[in-house]
Amino acid sequence: MIAFSGGLAEAQPIPPVKLELSGEAAPELLADFRQALRRMEERRQKPEAPVSADLSSGRVDPGQFWKVEQDIPYTVNGSSPRQRLDIVYPFEGEPPYPTIVYFHGGDWQSGSRMAAADAAIFRSIYQGYALVTAGYRLADEALWPAPLHDAKAAIRYLRASGEQYQLQTDRLVVWGRGSGGHIAQMLGATNDDPTAEDTAMGYGEASSAVQGVVSWSGVSDITNLPEQTRGAADALMGYPAYMSELALEASPVAQVAPDFPPILLVHETGVEAFPFEQSARMAIRVNATTGKPMATLKLIVNGDRNPQDGDSPEVMSYSLDFADKLLFPDEGNPHRSDFYPAIQTLDVENSN
Repeated sequence: MIAFSGGLAEAQPIPPVKLELSGEAAPELLADFRQALRRMEERRQKPEAPVSADLSSGRVDPGQFWKVEQDIPYTVNGSSPRQRLDIVYPFEGEPPYPTIVYFHGGDWQSGSRMAAADAAIFRSIYQGYALVTAGYRLADEALWPAPLHDAKAAIRYLRASGEQYQLQTDRLVVWGRGSGGHIAQMLGATNDDPTAEDTAMGYGEASSAVQGVVSWSGVSDITNLPEQTRGAADALMGYPAYMSELALEASPVAQVAPDFPPILLVHETGVEAFPFEQSARMAIRVNATTGKPMATLKLIVNGDRNPQDGDSPEVMSYSLDFADKLLFPDEGNPHRSDFYPAIQTLDVENSN
């Protein structure tokens, strides 16, 4: 375990960010982490590893779970098929079930609630958690802030309907990978901010605040992405986002408020599309703004881009340890084990 701080000019000392390194740590990273942060603009861009066919086009097979509620509209008008959620119930525990809400990846332009690329998160149902996978409108349908409005509407719906679905919704942990991690971070950054949601979508009497965030290789600053993913950010915003002050409205690192909830940022250093420096800067910003050690950063050193990086029992276990502290705060999670089975997928085209 390594603690580090710095990088921001603040009147008060910045609480150190808890940092854990896994893998074969590069010496320069261990010797001088700040230097590693400055390498973002100096990196030689490399193509990402190809995604296998079943992960790029496949879906998680819902038939392997004992109970699933699918295609639930979370807005009052239900106008878009992407504005729906699925609920997968745990094999262990009793209702109301502690709940994780997951937002899929796909560079804001693709992906779906049951995408095979996000299969790893479904392992949480074997550890005492109900899993809600929430869709959101993609860039071909609506520009920012539509995805954030959708995410907040989904949280409000769950709060208003938790008893109906036997879910524990007073405390919710949101989770996402890549662009889904960006949405999860934005939820934390805009807790209790009425200007960041559209209550006309329904259930305005319910809170959209979240109590914890887990981001796997997520995006924290859409204005400072490498060239290979700038087009995705442009598609999200509807204009060139690179180095745009206007686009900071969609960058969690620029929206962190003093009441930001606890956040775990897990990032593989080999993810060129969404560099690990994004998560490092986000962790520092959260602790600087809150004045508390609210952020934990876990770097998977030298990891290659892999849609199933959460399949590592170490990564999944570390992430669930974080969720346990928030959703089982009193006596711990009695349903945790080393049982992380493979998630079965279907090699069919994604649907929304």
